[in-house]
Amino acid sequence: MSKQKILFSPVTRMSGLLTAELAVEHGIVAEADVSGTMFRGFEYIMRDRHITDAVYLTQRICGICSTAHGAVASYLLDSLYDNDIGENAQYLRNIMFGADFLQNHIRHFYFFGLPDFVIMPNEPPFLNQNCFDCRLDDSDNRRLSGHYIEAVKAAEKSHQLLALFGGKAPHQHSFVHGGVAAAPTADKITQALALIRDILDFIRRCLLPDTDLIAKCYGDYYHIGETSGRFLSFGLFRFGGKNEHELWRPGVLNDNRLTRPKVDLIREDIANAWFEQAESPTKEETLPAPRKPGAYTWSKAVLYRGRHYEGGPLARMLINGFYSGGTSTMDRIVARTIETHLIAELVEEWLQKLRPGEPPVSQKKETVRDQAIAVTDAMRGALLHCARIRGQQVEKYDIITPTAWNFSPKDHRGNRGPAETALVGTEILSPELKYVIPGRIIRSFDPCISCATHLVEKRHLPAAHNIHDSNKFPFTSI
Repeated sequence: MSKQKILFSPVTRMSGLLTAELAVEHGIVAEADVSGTMFRGFEYIMRDRHITDAVYLTQRICGICSTAHGAVASYLLDSLYDNDIGENAQYLRNIMFGADFLQNHIRHFYFFGLPDFVIMPNEPPFLNQNCFDCRLDDSDNRRLSGHYIEAVKAAEKSHQLLALFGGKAPHQHSFVHGGVAAAPTADKITQALALIRDILDFIRRCLLPDTDLIAKCYGDYYHIGETSGRFLSFGLFRFGGKNEHELWRPGVLNDNRLTRPKVDLIREDIANAWFEQAESPTKEETLPAPRKPGAYTWSKAVLYRGRHYEGGPLARMLINGFYSGGTSTMDRIVARTIETHLIAELVEEWLQKLRPGEPPVSQKKETVRDQAIAVTDAMRGALLHCARIRGQQVEKYDIITPTAWNFSPKDHRGNRGPAETALVGTEILSPELKYVIPGRIIRSFDPCISCATHLVEKRHLPAAHNIHDSNKFPFTSI
């Protein structure tokens, strides 16, 4: 029997543009190519900018997880300038970061994921919903679809909490190098406490039981969309005067062995990405190559010790001992809900410890080093920014996003990234489910292709000899 092709393009209900091309044989997905079909230009946008622009410009990579880019850019600047961060500033930073996590996770479950499992009202935006495998009864469908509307308000309150201290959301303005440029007044703290308690009420009353119900009714998805079991996290929520302590520990989990990640073991692989190596002495520069034979995505493969790793809430929950499940579609959904609850409780705790006062920021004027690497976890997984500067101007800026890890294409050895691995081996039970089942698997990763890739026109790129010069950076292409 010949292989059948399923072209799922674009994959709906996610951030950005993603295409999945599946080869199906005897009803089983035999091969999968996931493609980010836009080109990212932020590394080029940052060139020749003042380094402090990084906090503001890189947040524009994404509107759903912008604080993560602002946070890691601030950590990078703290290292370049050798800033000292006070305790009040760290509480305030983490409150804002946590609030952005909450709006993302709530939106993911209800806006992106829920229509995969629940029959929604037959009105915009749910017209002509595929309900072939919706298993809840009428009462549960009505109740959970009603929670969709409540989720709009809960996510809005998360952004209101962020904007209280960040000035706006998305793309906050006050989480900067040296601390936070907004005053944590008693009035703002009181307002923020009221907001987080409303959000916690929604999580406990709706999100937790809704997740439990979905997990029970769709228990077979604990065995669908499984990955290799390799997980990586850079840790989350930094404390200490030099950002040296992570509240949630970093880790590389492989074969039940946990080690601390080392950034010099990370490589970017362009074998199946629309890039090619430029002619240069080091052979470390890469150029866009949209007509490269055999390539199928603008996302480079990201490897650690030469292997693909999955990141995100499941990775964090496993590495920190908050969850002990498997590697499946449903494990990713459940772990994200657990994380949402834990973060909401932390935000409430930090607000109670936050002291009213002046803006907790102290910025040094001169840099003490000419390059730095900063890491954190973002909503979807491990996030890295690195920069090399001359004076205080950017010579090179590089970003490796969570979706680049999770939606890596095949590497030069043909090894699949996490999302492709999760798709291969999946049984497509009927023609009506050819988009439903892959869609559930893909969305469980909470992909943000806006972070992974962006579009610029080639005539706007810098000269070839300036693109992706990798000297002194560990992230060489292979």
